[in-house]
Amino acid sequence: MEDTKGVSTKLPFLVLLAIGASIFAMHYGASCMLWPTTWGRNSGTEVLTAFFGFAFTGLLLPFLGYFAVNKGGGPLFVLASKVGPNFAQIFGGFTVLVMGPLFVIPRMSAAAWDALSKVFGLENSPYIVLVIFTIIYYAITYWFIYKQDKIVDKVSMILVPVLLLMEIIIITKALLFPIGTRVPPMYSEHPFAYGFINGYQTMDLPAALMFAGIILTDIATRVKGNKKAVFANLVKAGIIGFIILGVIEFGEFLLGSSTGSVLADLDYAKLFATVVLKQWGLVGASMFNTALVFAAMTTAIGLTAGTAEYFVDAGRGKWSYNKIAIATLVVSTLISICGLDQIVKWTAPILNMIYPPCIALVLFIVFFPERFVGAMKGACYASLGWGVVEALRGYLGLVGVENAFQGLYNIVPGANAGFGFVLFFIVGAIIGHLVFKEPDRTNPALADGTSV
Repeated sequence: MEDTKGVSTKLPFLVLLAIGASIFAMHYGASCMLWPTTWGRNSGTEVLTAFFGFAFTGLLLPFLGYFAVNKGGGPLFVLASKVGPNFAQIFGGFTVLVMGPLFVIPRMSAAAWDALSKVFGLENSPYIVLVIFTIIYYAITYWFIYKQDKIVDKVSMILVPVLLLMEIIIITKALLFPIGTRVPPMYSEHPFAYGFINGYQTMDLPAALMFAGIILTDIATRVKGNKKAVFANLVKAGIIGFIILGVIEFGEFLLGSSTGSVLADLDYAKLFATVVLKQWGLVGASMFNTALVFAAMTTAIGLTAGTAEYFVDAGRGKWSYNKIAIATLVVSTLISICGLDQIVKWTAPILNMIYPPCIALVLFIVFFPERFVGAMKGACYASLGWGVVEALRGYLGLVGVENAFQGLYNIVPGANAGFGFVLFFIVGAIIGHLVFKEPDRTNPALADGTSV
């Protein structure tokens, strides 16, 4: 396939593989590496049903997120601006800060420190050692992202091969020689609902709305800006990336499902690390922790670049990409040294607030024509409203107030199973379609409606 100037716009398979591998690596991160094993263990004999639920929020929706960014003309700030300037500034800014320097990026370096400290016996080392490690970690992260058009090449050539090789070795042996047997599910909800809601915790949908700018910029550079070629190559690279991600995560679900009879009291990193230790000994444990460091860094790279890109768009170019990236990493350093446990504890409820409006935004941009912009506005605001309720319920639970708003949850269909936002999505879309008729053409972000 060539454009009118004779420039080839059909990327070679190896280039598509490198782009797809970068998509996999940025999404894989510490959460996607550690948590599916526990979800599989908890699902036991219903592991397949739970994985299908997870695949919807953890794989399919993030995959669609890339096409939303391509069709909508830009990453998160541009997409959120289609709902309205206030939505873009408040919801978009809050989402980026949570996904970026306030919670998720620090979670990556904190997870990497937990891993390396176990390998080298540094758990009881002086506090200054943690500080030095964190500064070095983010200095390396900055090296990967300071040139936007080189991020994909650096990640695919350096981080992906090591990460994939280690994961394939670990998962293959664990599946061939399971350490236990499957037990009935360790939760009361339906396995599909359990997987669906836990898919939020990977953060892959809002992350996709931040990572997509990196991937689309890379593809557009390679095909000289040809829009049809950008889309065609995005489809191919996205399929490659999410197939790799899905296969690895499915392997981890299966790995975890066989541990319920022997490791029912361990979760997340401790569960996965213990499986590897039993299978491979101390050498395997070192390999696991090294893989965790690489996984965490790939996500930190993508989120830092995505955060910088968001604020460049939001500031209409008044702030430089590199200055925002540096500021993001400085704040992430300060928060990271607080420790992984506290970061994870206070992140989860916020993700329950972020995900529903992200789902609404992506589904409307991908599947609905522009004349339904009113329905999209209504669905996004209503979904955000329910998300706020979910977040408040989560935080009240952390301070000892159990089952807050239970009366509301009892009357909203599916709320107790994690699907309460669906009713708000539908009702908000209907009301929004009746109230908001035309796109807001006064918003500069929507002036041309073109795609990347």
